[in-house]
Amino acid sequence: MPIRNKKYAHKTGLFIGRFQPFHLGHLHALKYALARCETLVIGIGSAQESGTERNPFDANARARMIKESMKKAGLDVSRTKFIKIPDFYDDKNWFDYIVKKVPDIEVVFSRNPWVKRIFRKEGIRIVAPPWYNRRRISGTKIRKLMKTKSGWQKLVPKPVTKFAKSAKQK
Repeated sequence: MPIRNKKYAHKTGLFIGRFQPFHLGHLHALKYALARCETLVIGIGSAQESGTERNPFDANARARMIKESMKKAGLDVSRTKFIKIPDFYDDKNWFDYIVKKVPDIEVVFSRNPWVKRIFRKEGIRIVAPPWYNRRRISGTKIRKLMKTKSGWQKLVPKPVTKFAKSAKQK
């Protein structure tokens, strides 16, 4: 049996989100989760969705935003893995898909009631990362501000600003 790195409370954790777009609240939660796991799997939810008002960015773009934001923040990207998680509209199939991709999940970092309910039902520990400026920062608010072209940049990491601006130019 491999020796566990005692620096971390968990071997493998999972952090799921749509990240539409990846914002400072997500970065805060990611730092929190990464500090507690040897490996953090970042699940890009609604992976099949893109090009809509609610889901403007595709899954690959979201993963790039997260990786670049992590690098800029000085986080160890090598301790993360990314998986794309499509919507199944069936709790059991959704859970089974994730566990097939990440069979050794010890903990899930989430504040989403639906995600918490599904994993708790399956006996997997849930940890809710602390809120970060929740009144000002949410994906919905940021997407609305992006449409007006002002005020959203201070709510996301700098790499997301650069990425979103270059994506709009294409």
